[in-house]
Amino acid sequence: MPLSRRRFLQGSAVAVVSLLLPLASKSYAAIVSQSFTPPDDQYELNDWIWIGPQGDIVIGVSQCEVGQGIYTGLAEVVAAEMDADWEKVSVKFVTGRDAYRQVAGGEDFAQFVAASTSMTKFYERTRLAGAQARVFFLQAAAAEWDIPLARCTTERGFVIDSQTGKKLAYHELLHYAKQIPLSLSPVLKTAAEEKKQGLIGAEVARIDTPLKVDGRAIFGIDVTVPDMLIGVPWMVPCQNGKVIRIRNEAQIRALPGIVDLVITRQWSMLNMMKHDHDMSPNTVIVVAHHYWQAKKAADLLDVEFQKGPKDTFSTASIDNDNRAMLTDGDMVTATTRGDAPALIQAGKETPAYHDATYKIGYLAHATMEPCNGTCFVEDDKITAWGPFQGQDLVRVVLGAMFKRKPEDVIVHTTFLGGSFGRKYLPDPVMHAALASKATGKPVKVIYPREIDIQHEYYRPGEMGHYRAVLGDDGYPQALWARYAGQGLFSQMRPERVEKNGGWDETMAECVYNTRYEVPALKVECGDVVQPLSLSFLRGVGSVASLFCMESFINELSHKAGIDAWEYRRNLMKDTPEMVRVLDATAKAARWSEPLPANHYRGMAVNIWIGRDDAFTTYMALVIEIEVTGDTFRVTRAVCGIDCGKVVNPNLVRLNTEGGIGFALSGALHSQLHFKEGHVVEGNFDVYGMLRLDEMPEVEVVFVESDRPPQGCGETATAVVAPALAGALLKATGKAYREIPFPGKLEFEA
Repeated sequence: MPLSRRRFLQGSAVAVVSLLLPLASKSYAAIVSQSFTPPDDQYELNDWIWIGPQGDIVIGVSQCEVGQGIYTGLAEVVAAEMDADWEKVSVKFVTGRDAYRQVAGGEDFAQFVAASTSMTKFYERTRLAGAQARVFFLQAAAAEWDIPLARCTTERGFVIDSQTGKKLAYHELLHYAKQIPLSLSPVLKTAAEEKKQGLIGAEVARIDTPLKVDGRAIFGIDVTVPDMLIGVPWMVPCQNGKVIRIRNEAQIRALPGIVDLVITRQWSMLNMMKHDHDMSPNTVIVVAHHYWQAKKAADLLDVEFQKGPKDTFSTASIDNDNRAMLTDGDMVTATTRGDAPALIQAGKETPAYHDATYKIGYLAHATMEPCNGTCFVEDDKITAWGPFQGQDLVRVVLGAMFKRKPEDVIVHTTFLGGSFGRKYLPDPVMHAALASKATGKPVKVIYPREIDIQHEYYRPGEMGHYRAVLGDDGYPQALWARYAGQGLFSQMRPERVEKNGGWDETMAECVYNTRYEVPALKVECGDVVQPLSLSFLRGVGSVASLFCMESFINELSHKAGIDAWEYRRNLMKDTPEMVRVLDATAKAARWSEPLPANHYRGMAVNIWIGRDDAFTTYMALVIEIEVTGDTFRVTRAVCGIDCGKVVNPNLVRLNTEGGIGFALSGALHSQLHFKEGHVVEGNFDVYGMLRLDEMPEVEVVFVESDRPPQGCGETATAVVAPALAGALLKATGKAYREIPFPGKLEFEA
């Protein structure tokens, strides 16, 4: 039998780990339960807590684990509030109840992960659930001992009589459940009680990490179902074409292991949002007994196809369309105060005037785990397994496809090997469902990398034109920002664009509501329609819009000869939260101290106001680079953050580090090009990603806050490119206004 990667990991994990760390005889942490079947010997206390006969506690987490650590973070909230023994906790993904649903990020009431809202939306719910349990056990123990409630305390899964020291384990009190109802408004722990318990605010290790290190973690691509077949799709190369016929269909069907060829469609976002009703087939799913049988057959397909009439666009044509919009297109005002255009026109011929045009290209999600989904369509039910970011969307879509009720669709969610928004869309499991219906068996569909990158739902590209006039003090008296590009919400949430008066908030994210104190300000957006499918990608519009804004602020401070830290402090002097974060970041980065030769620093900030005012997070980043000849490398990143109450500093740190690494891929390598209606890049040999040796040292600085937990999963992605541009400006004297940045530097003469 061939040795698979997973079998190698599982067989060698102990040997590998023993070379690095002393082996512990016992796990002193909660664990993850990956079972898809509910335990039959545990008592369900509420929507979030189950207790077993031996005192084991299962905590339900409704937010899928996409790498953000939420299995650990939300479980900590429950365990801390109920005083559970963390060593006896297992964490299980839960689904299908209203308690697990939310309204966030512009999405309807449903179960999903998006918009950095998992902790902000579920902190109070899960805290109340834990408090319900703790209060119940206190009341039950008081009844059991016939003592006043005030004498009872809790600790690590026990109720203790404070006078006698007697103990009762939680599971020994479950027989009171029918007598004592759960409180709808239980008393929450005080800050002092939380601190004594020791979980909240502690550097608790992620509970999913051991599974991922030694190969036990089950991702969607690992799912195995009895009699399962494998499907690999082939898709028309251009974005809007259709299949005419398979020229070599008979030969393909005769290949070893081939079960069926299912002709269907890769649905565009324009299809999904009913902007485009063309449902012509553009996809062939090759179904076989094994992956390589399906993949090799898909590669051999000889398909006659027809390009769509829209498939004439290219990178050059998209750039030209955006420039035309910036020059004289129909812009819609997002923000205005004073008369910025008049002031800028008046100062245009003076030394106080400054302008710049920025360009940001389209990006693919390019998740490390290829997109996949497994489905079995039976007469009485549909079962889906996979790395799903939106459980209810899978239910609704598969139900609609086969005229079933959503509750007839059973959804099993695995770990997600990266998502960044991509696996919210259920196209792989839709293909698996169609293949299952055709073959009568469960089918797992796996997208090859080329299929995923060339038939993605992209983050749109954008251009920004910034103009400003500086006062005698060097600070902007007027600033005029114009954005042109394909509007994400114009395609996905047109009702929000209409509600805003015609401007797309994703195009000017974190800019239309900027806290910079500029007397005259105007922000405009121009939607440039393109026949490309769009979707949310980590950071959404802020990665592009803040690259323009923060790079421009760096250029203005450079022009004025004022330190970039001082410049921002002055422009945000009435936003003390941001000033505190700026100061803490600058101090940790040793901003005012001299650098080694050929080292340079840049700075950027982000005040991320979550969609629909879900949260506010303050962040500052300092990037340090080393220049050698005409090349550079990023050596250090210091990121300060105020994200409210920090449940687990380790998780916030990892999210921030991951966001910086993710954004460096886009700043240094990742970009898509279009030619005659199709995507040029197909795999990581040409669609670049950050290498391990390029990842800088990262220090995360926490700024204390008495606010509830705020979002942190996406905030770091927007500050990386402008901070790096600021460092390059210092190093070369030249403004770098297009990402990804070039590999070779140019220096101002």
